[in-house]
Amino acid sequence: MKLRIVVLSLLSFATLFVACGGGSERVVEQRIPAPGTFVYTQGVDLWIQDEDGPRLLIAAGQDQQLLHPAISPDGERVAYVVFQLTQAEGSTIGTDLAIADLSNPEQQIVVEHTKQAEFIWSPRWSSDGESLIFTHEPGELLIRIARLDLQRGVVDILREDARDADVSADGSRIVFVSAPYSGDPHLVVRDLADGSELVLDPQREWQPRPYRIPRFVPDADAVVFSAGQFLPQVSVNALGLNGPEDLWVVDLETRELLQIAAIGEDQPDFAMSDDGRHVLVMGAFGIYLVTTDATDPPYAIAPGEFHGGIDWVGGVDNEEWAAIRESVFQIQDSSQ
Repeated sequence: MKLRIVVLSLLSFATLFVACGGGSERVVEQRIPAPGTFVYTQGVDLWIQDEDGPRLLIAAGQDQQLLHPAISPDGERVAYVVFQLTQAEGSTIGTDLAIADLSNPEQQIVVEHTKQAEFIWSPRWSSDGESLIFTHEPGELLIRIARLDLQRGVVDILREDARDADVSADGSRIVFVSAPYSGDPHLVVRDLADGSELVLDPQREWQPRPYRIPRFVPDADAVVFSAGQFLPQVSVNALGLNGPEDLWVVDLETRELLQIAAIGEDQPDFAMSDDGRHVLVMGAFGIYLVTTDATDPPYAIAPGEFHGGIDWVGGVDNEEWAAIRESVFQIQDSSQ
C-alpha cells in the first residue's frame, strides 16, 4: 500500500475555520483548523481553542508539565496530569491529578502523589461526570486502574496489573491494557457490574502491539487504540521502547482489525469526535485528522507536539470535512 501524506498550507489555518462554519464577521486564527473545543498540551502548559480562538488555559508551575487533558461530559471542566519534573524546593518527582473549570481555570489537585516516583496518568471521566478513572503507579513495578469519587474524595482500585483505561458511554464497561509490564500485554474489556473480562486478542494474532490508550467509540461497539509493529520487550529497561506507532480500530463483535492512520509517531495521543466518525491525533510531527473507517489518508492539519496530549468536544460534518480536504495545497505520494 502506498503511503500518502497530505499537508495543509500554514497560510490556510487562519481562513479554514470560516469555511468550516466559523462565521463571516471576523477571521479567528485557529491552531487546529476544525470546529469544536480543544484542550491540548503546548510546551509545558495547557491551551484551549474554541470559537474565540486559541489561548492559554492553565500555566504549569516551576519545573512542571501539564499532560493528558480530558474534557468532562458536560464540557465545563477538564481533568489533567501535573508532572513535577524535578525535586526543586523540596518537591518530589511524580504526578498529581488535577481538575479545573474551563470558564474559570483555577487548578484543583484532587489526587496528590505522596512519594518519589509515584505517578498518575491518563484520566478519564465517567459518563455522569461524578468520578475519574486513572492509571496509578505507586512504585516498585506496581500499576493499576483506580477510580476517584469526586463527591466523596474516595479512591478505589478497579483492576490490578493494568493501565490506560477508558469508560464506555453508558458507564457499564472499561477497556484497558492488561499486564503492561509483561512485555506483550493484552487489550481487555471488563464489565464493571460482574467483573467478567473479554480479551480482544487471546491468541496474539494481531501484529500491531504492544498497545496504548484504547478508547471506546461513542456507541461502544468498537475500540480505537495506538500500537506499533511488534517488538518484544526483553527487560524492564525496554518498557515503552517499541518504535513508531499507528492508529487502529477493532470491531468488538466481529474482531475485525483496521488500520486507520499510518503515521509512525512516537507515543501519539488522540481524541474522537462526538459522533465517532473522526479521530484527531497529536504526534510530534503533526496533528492529523482521520476517519475511523479509513476512507481517507491522514491529513496533517496543524503542527504537532512531542508527547503532547489533546481532547476534543465537537465534530466535523460532511461540508466541513470537504473544506478541510479542499484546503490541501500539496500532496506527496510515495510513488514520486
